[in-house]
Amino acid sequence: MEKTGALPTAAGKPAIADAFRLDINALRALSVIAVLGFHFQIPGFAGGFVGVDVFLVITGYLMTAKVLNELKLGRFSPWTFWMMRMRRIYPALAVLTIATVIVGWFVTLPAEYLRHLLQALSALTLLSNFAFKSDSGYFAMAAQTKPLLHTWSLSLEWQFYFFMPLIVGLVWRLASRAISEISAVILALQVFAVLSLAWCLRASEQDATGSSYFSLQARAWEPLAGGLIAAAEIRRRSEGLAGRSWLQSPVAAFAGWALVAGCVVYPLPEARWPGLLTILPILGSVVILAAPQGSQEASLLGASAIQRVGDWSYSIYLWHWPVWVFALSWLSVRGYGVGPTQKTLMVLVSLAIGAISYRYVEQPFRIRKDLWTPRRLLGASIVSFALLAGFVSLAFLNKGFPGRLPEYLLSAELARRTSTPRDECFRNANSTKKAAETYCSFGSAQAAGKPTAILWGDSYANQYLEPISAAARDNGIHGLIATQSACRAFVDDDAVNAGDRPPCRQFNRATLEFVLAREGPGIVVLNSNGSGGAEISALAERLLSAGKTVIVIMPLLDIGFDLPQRWIENQIRAGRAIGEWKVEAGPAITRSAFREEISLALDRYQDNPHLVIVDPLPVVCEQGYCYLVRDGQANFRDTAHISNVNALQYRGLFDVAFRAALRGRTEAEKKKD
Repeated sequence: MEKTGALPTAAGKPAIADAFRLDINALRALSVIAVLGFHFQIPGFAGGFVGVDVFLVITGYLMTAKVLNELKLGRFSPWTFWMMRMRRIYPALAVLTIATVIVGWFVTLPAEYLRHLLQALSALTLLSNFAFKSDSGYFAMAAQTKPLLHTWSLSLEWQFYFFMPLIVGLVWRLASRAISEISAVILALQVFAVLSLAWCLRASEQDATGSSYFSLQARAWEPLAGGLIAAAEIRRRSEGLAGRSWLQSPVAAFAGWALVAGCVVYPLPEARWPGLLTILPILGSVVILAAPQGSQEASLLGASAIQRVGDWSYSIYLWHWPVWVFALSWLSVRGYGVGPTQKTLMVLVSLAIGAISYRYVEQPFRIRKDLWTPRRLLGASIVSFALLAGFVSLAFLNKGFPGRLPEYLLSAELARRTSTPRDECFRNANSTKKAAETYCSFGSAQAAGKPTAILWGDSYANQYLEPISAAARDNGIHGLIATQSACRAFVDDDAVNAGDRPPCRQFNRATLEFVLAREGPGIVVLNSNGSGGAEISALAERLLSAGKTVIVIMPLLDIGFDLPQRWIENQIRAGRAIGEWKVEAGPAITRSAFREEISLALDRYQDNPHLVIVDPLPVVCEQGYCYLVRDGQANFRDTAHISNVNALQYRGLFDVAFRAALRGRTEAEKKKD
């Protein structure tokens, strides 16, 4: 938001939305404080993530008004508009990005550092929303490991800055005589807003990966809502309509503030955001923009502290998330908790750095236009990006510069690599995958043709793919992969599974139909994390009754914390390598109640040779202890999934299981003959 440079109108008054409004600056202050409160997990800010949505509405209002005012004066230039926004956004973003790269050098493991460097490049190209959209989903790295995660919203804003003026300018010039230019623009904005909102509501119900969170298509209606208010005000003034509408009353403004504040406090469901409930903070923001209030500095909204935070809001937003990410890492490594004192300090640091960035980065680039001409600004941006790109290339050539950190930490890094086995064949929660074939193959290439077996389940089934494939090769088995993220195997039932995601239900229906078909595989390997005993029993019963052999993999451990991260922290505190780490095999970590439930449900099939049980627990647990780390390697890559580096230690279990399954099927065929 600009404080200076208001455009004159024909009447000699500031053009709408160019005159500085204290209430908008106060709304920006509320938005950034809401985001800080939410990210820093401060009580009272359960819905604080809506601050980003409010920012988008403000952006749409101010930028649409600026474009329309320039069009009215006949001097609009998309290039000038883009350079104006670049001057506002890019310098502070570049400084922040480079700072995180420097800090990351000292505290980030090689593979994680390489990922961060790629995200830094995407931030400087203002495409980070696409980068983080592709990195969303079940196995995405935790948000607390991504110092530039918050830049997705800046990239989305920039994409709005790119398309909006082009569309508005085109509609303005193509407006027919039957309708005024401003009315044509309003109609076009309404159409795009409705289409975006429809896309958003559909995605919130069907996009199980949450990637629409970063999507311009799903969020364009938010800045367009603000743009429609600006356009309506400009049309109202252009038509010389006098007086104030009911929407511009103090009561309406108060209702808008109350609605936004209520959304900040109330624990809204972030998991399906944006969605239907996103309309609430957008509506509140729109009402505030449409009802200018608090124009006097003596008013509450004009209070100096509020206005200062509003001025600093962009830089505060830029710096608060890296402060949180790096502070969490520093505190965690040293064994400190994150209490009120630490959170208060982080808030103060974010405010202080935001103020410094505003004073020494934002303002010089915005005010010193004689020094930072468009050519110099663009040149400096290109040089900054080129230097970072060169450094990233060196980092990849040197595999993340592993010599920066103690060598004993590299095993933990290897364990935490989250790429699931045969990732191209593993469906995401929307039931899509990179591989073209319906079911990828594993096992023996010589046995290609009619499949002998199929692996069916979620990521807890897919984690065993390497030892299963090795055992399948040894036994001449051609297998297929039917695994989907966060989708346990079950017999779909409308009454029982109404709450499950449609892609998961459809995937299970299709897989069951394929397995039960005449040419379907005879051996079905099942494992799912969320399936209860009754659900597993029902699926086993359906398969066994169809003459299939069922191999059920029992649950393994639930550690309760990120093992590689905790291993890293313990080693740093000890100042040496920790090659072995075992914990007591208590009922919580071994999931004894869940295992007992499954055993009881399958007990009635104990004499059925076509049901084979595989129990991986004895591989990592013995004599009352479970090994989280053994022989310098981690057995798990997160809180419960086995690590790829040690996956083959389960190979013998599946070799025995496949031999038993094949023997049972051979005996069954002999009886038929």
